Amino acid sequence: MQLSRRDVLRASGTLAGAQIGVTGPITSRAVTVATQNLGLGVPLLDLLTEEQVDPVLVGERFAKLRASVVSERMAALAAELTAESPAIIGVQEGVLAERNGEPVVDFLASLERGFERAGGRYRRAAVSPNADITLPAEHDGERFDVRFHDRDALFVREDVAVDATDASTFAINASRRLDGRRLVATRGFCRADCVVGGVPAVAVSTHLSAADRRIRLVQAQALANQLPDDGAVVVLADLNSAPIERDPSAYSLLAGELTDAAAAVGEPELTCCREPALDGGELGFRLDCVLTGGPVTPLSTRLTAVDESARVRAGDRSLWPSDHAGVVADLRVGVGLRRLGDAVRALVARLFGANPFA
Repeated sequence: MQLSRRDVLRASGTLAGAQIGVTGPITSRAVTVATQNLGLGVPLLDLLTEEQVDPVLVGERFAKLRASVVSERMAALAAELTAESPAIIGVQEGVLAERNGEPVVDFLASLERGFERAGGRYRRAAVSPNADITLPAEHDGERFDVRFHDRDALFVREDVAVDATDASTFAINASRRLDGRRLVATRGFCRADCVVGGVPAVAVSTHLSAADRRIRLVQAQALANQLPDDGAVVVLADLNSAPIERDPSAYSLLAGELTDAAAAVGEPELTCCREPALDGGELGFRLDCVLTGGPVTPLSTRLTAVDESARVRAGDRSLWPSDHAGVVADLRVGVGLRRLGDAVRALVARLFGANPFA
């Protein structure tokens, strides 16, 4: 019988719980986490599937992005997330868009302002720099350059300590040659080693390739290879791979190594994708997941940004804040036996009611 990495992690978590009471009041903590694709608001991939760049089409998409009320949409998402009060939030498609080098739209900054307005005390802990593409544009008789810089990020609540952070891009990405140059749709992930109420957990935010299932599979394996072998792990992801996708797939690979929280508690719900323009469409796939490893027990999951009340006005249109629903997961996160120092940290934090090591 061949054991998977997931089997080994589960066994070690169970053993640790049996010997030091991982599920007891000292060495575990109830933790809420969330993942949310922020939703660009315009289609971009087709700009890279033509034989050459059409500046007029690029200009049109850029104008639509500016008209998609990004600040209001991010405020709506921030309010939804703040109401759930997750300790850790992973986001994807945190795009920075510039015109001739001047920032015009910054999704991450807009989300931060939304948190402030909603009373959510969150800080940006880690960011992965993904695709960074500049294209010629033309709109209303003007010519200019448009830069689209994609980013994934991790936000943590003010009471969460962060010991270390990291960010990495995948070696294998979708690309094509266009107008004599190669454009790469780079994807990656960011990581933060967090301490929540004295209990350590490694958090990861990632967004796998949308272009090719084979590339997604390679990226999923690269991500799995980078995850720690012990301790609590929480992956907050838009996998671009549904559980119904034929094997081998990015989802099946990662769900074989980790635990899909929604599936584990019997609450899987569809998360994607509304119309790119955000004014309609139904959710038809489950692409957004909270995946866990190590001494972590999923307790419940639910969706955000799915009620009509979450929609925002853009002139005479009513827009969803994103083409994705968010996923919130309640977890029981423990400390494994092999991490005695972490167990001591958890004990001290419980005694003092805070994290004295922050």
